[in-house]
Amino acid sequence: MECSICVHTSKTKKIIDYNGKKICIDCLTMLKYPPNFEKMKEEVENILYNLKKENKKYHCILAFSGGKDSVLSLKLLVEKFKLNPLCVMVDNKYIANEAIENALNVTKHYNVDLIILNRDFTDLFEDVIKRGESPCRRCSRLILREVWRFAKLLNIKYIVTGHELPFGHSAIRDMKEGIKMIRLLTPYKFKEEEKYKMLKDLPWKKPNLGGYTTNCLVLGLALNRFFEKYGFSFEIDRIATLVRLGLLSKEKGKKLLEKPEVPEEVYEELKKRGLKI
Repeated sequence: MECSICVHTSKTKKIIDYNGKKICIDCLTMLKYPPNFEKMKEEVENILYNLKKENKKYHCILAFSGGKDSVLSLKLLVEKFKLNPLCVMVDNKYIANEAIENALNVTKHYNVDLIILNRDFTDLFEDVIKRGESPCRRCSRLILREVWRFAKLLNIKYIVTGHELPFGHSAIRDMKEGIKMIRLLTPYKFKEEEKYKMLKDLPWKKPNLGGYTTNCLVLGLALNRFFEKYGFSFEIDRIATLVRLGLLSKEKGKKLLEKPEVPEEVYEELKKRGLKI
């Protein structure tokens, strides 16, 4: 059975009858408790517009990957909110060269500072790929930990990220020791085509990496291994949420959930960087 709202099927989520329609339990939750995006926007904008009043060198830290979402977040911070963020990239050894080049070009375009922290997540990626699991949650947690440490070191109270999905019913979450994380794109509900259109005036090029990514070399391979093991994509929950919220059509969502084609040069680059595959 397939959910009539999103892209979940009975293989990936419990499907129930609701008012004569087949829907998954996640869509049922949304129907009962719909997120208030206008309220989220008000909360986010209240913080960011007030940050402008603070006489600081850096108003916030932007967790920056060179991918489309973090670049779009930088565009909003500078052009809409008139802020000066410090962009912090955690290069886990598997950020694509194109993404680093995009990060350098865009930060130079806006004349904002970029710091790149070099780390090595090889052990993490080898472990999850060997087991056919998703690396994303563990990788994201480690990256945010590094960014949080940097914010604490510089006494910066806000970390902005390019995430597009809310923390339940909020785009803001408390981190440790008074630091808050803001998912900047969440309240604006930009569709994918809107994002690329907004980036057209920037020195940013979309790389061909395989999978739903514009910065990560590992994602396509990890998706392939997971698909071979389970028969579906570990991106299912995120893609389903995008469809549920109207940010992605059902047809495009299904397309993104197919087993990705990973260019041969990506495999070669992964081996060159030390990943045993």
